[in-house]
Amino acid sequence: MTHSPLLPARRDLARYGIALLAGGAAASWSRTDATAQTLPDPWAEAAAIRTRIRPPSFPRANRFTPQQFGGVADGVTDNSAAIRQAIQAASKAPGGGRVVFEGGVFLTGAIRLLSNVELHIDRESVLRFSTNPADYFPAVLTRYEGTEFMGVSPFIYAYGEQNIAITGHGVLDGSAGADNWWAHKRGADGEEGDPARLRRLAEEGAPVEQRVFGPEATIRPQFIQPYRCRNVLIEGVTILRSPMWEIHPVECENVTVRRVNISSHGPNNDGCNPESCRDVLIEDCVFDTGDDCIAIKSGRNADGRRINKPSENIIVAGCVMMDGHGGVTLGSEISGGVRKVFVENCRMDSPRLATAIRFKNNAMRGGALTDIHVRDVTIGQVARAAVTVDYNYGEGANGDFTPVFDGLTLERVLVGRCERVLDLQGFSHAPLRNITVKDCDFARAAEPDIVSNVEGLTYRNVRRNGQAVDGPTPGAVVRPANRHG
Repeated sequence: MTHSPLLPARRDLARYGIALLAGGAAASWSRTDATAQTLPDPWAEAAAIRTRIRPPSFPRANRFTPQQFGGVADGVTDNSAAIRQAIQAASKAPGGGRVVFEGGVFLTGAIRLLSNVELHIDRESVLRFSTNPADYFPAVLTRYEGTEFMGVSPFIYAYGEQNIAITGHGVLDGSAGADNWWAHKRGADGEEGDPARLRRLAEEGAPVEQRVFGPEATIRPQFIQPYRCRNVLIEGVTILRSPMWEIHPVECENVTVRRVNISSHGPNNDGCNPESCRDVLIEDCVFDTGDDCIAIKSGRNADGRRINKPSENIIVAGCVMMDGHGGVTLGSEISGGVRKVFVENCRMDSPRLATAIRFKNNAMRGGALTDIHVRDVTIGQVARAAVTVDYNYGEGANGDFTPVFDGLTLERVLVGRCERVLDLQGFSHAPLRNITVKDCDFARAAEPDIVSNVEGLTYRNVRRNGQAVDGPTPGAVVRPANRHG
């Protein structure tokens, strides 16, 4: 991609030191390049990370189908046993093998991938999942919104495997709707629902093997979840109607998610959520979701601190974000921290996309978010702020753990329409630090920025509503704390 200067050359201006006081909250920003000139180029590190993320490959000669083991692609017959046998045969083949779905609609329950196996869903074929919770047991070790437990299997699950893939041009259909999985969002009025009980058990320090939830529980499964796996590829498929999070690698290394199309608008229907993962590439995907398009996570509260594994070395490139809560989000299950995230060459555009770049943390999570870099992102419109960093999410200040935010660069970001450019809310004892906005153009921003407890907010060659700006908009305001969303 060739870049030409988007804005007039920046003028030589003296360093600004300005204090903005609003409702007792303070911010400072400057207009200096001296610090930036001494730092290494973060995108050189991103290039190095990308070179070591390599997807697995599989012998094409070792080809198996569910039909070889009694499967029937009629959309009615349960193919669970046939698929399991095909996967076992492929795993035992020299160098591994491919399980190919072709010729119709394959109905199934839980699928468990083994090492050296590629699931390939052929064009015009569908892998459709049962809505019967019993079809996703016996229980497996999994996570629900950042908390470990023993319970419902994700639709496609792997644990401790290496060299696994889900590929093809076909469809993965979760069959979720308001009459099945989506109805399990909450517990009954006045009762502690299963998700709340799970979180309570984790906060009380109950061992994971005692956090057991059976088929009667109302905890929804993820769609795809490789857990503690290496060398993972998810490529080309279309994902529809998920119970909740669609692609959820947990504690994995060397993960490629490429050219995937996701369209699912149920509750908590995040598109791709790497959690406590290292070396992840999410590239050329399309997200049209009921929650965050991409949400990078690392465990929730006590459980996240117990496991203590950050997500790091994450690259998001060439993706399209349509509907969703956030285009690229870090949080809110972020207690293990996130570092070294790179977002580039993406397009985000929908009146039903709340925020383009969003960070969610609070004093219950307490995670450290560091070294995040965004460049060459075009945002047609978003409903709220273009960039949100919010410590007042959820429980807000009601917790004993200090969140950390240090290091965000926005470079060559173009925004057509937004409510406001920045919504930055730190704590007085834990300010947001080192945010740089350079070579950016925000064409139409309706409201003043929110800037609360920020240190080191730097502007270089930035335009807002057609005018060059050197800092947050005059009259920037502070919104009330403890917002949810």
